[in-house]
Amino acid sequence: MVVGDVDAVLAVQRAAFSIEAQLYDDPSLPPLRESREQLVNELDSSLGLVALDGVRVVGSVRVRVEGRSLHIARLSVAPDQQGRGLGALLLSRAESVAEAEEALLFTGHLSASNLRLYARAGYVEQRRVRVDERVTLVYLRKQLA
Repeated sequence: MVVGDVDAVLAVQRAAFSIEAQLYDDPSLPPLRESREQLVNELDSSLGLVALDGVRVVGSVRVRVEGRSLHIARLSVAPDQQGRGLGALLLSRAESVAEAEEALLFTGHLSASNLRLYARAGYVEQRRVRVDERVTLVYLRKQLA
């Protein structure tokens, strides 16, 4: 991801997380509130990957390394492209960008398709943290080769 991709990445992220917001009846999920400036600043310490269909950004994910851990965040696929394997492809690519012992990520407890994707990719639930009466975050881990 380069700075020139930021607006398209945010558009895909907002479209994808709008579906999540409906699940949780929460239109203020952090991925929906992220600004262009925040994303640009995050790219100073994280790597962003995009999936393209021609020149159109149809998916993205962010990766940050801390010690021996790879933190994966904001995996997003455009709603009209979901179900085609792009999420799995982005996840696999994210896991391969740096040498790390483990990959860590989280999703919401009602996000069944996300939880299925992560389970198929070898992620194991580590803990659940209740954020409020609507949202419980599910933290997952995968041992990397």
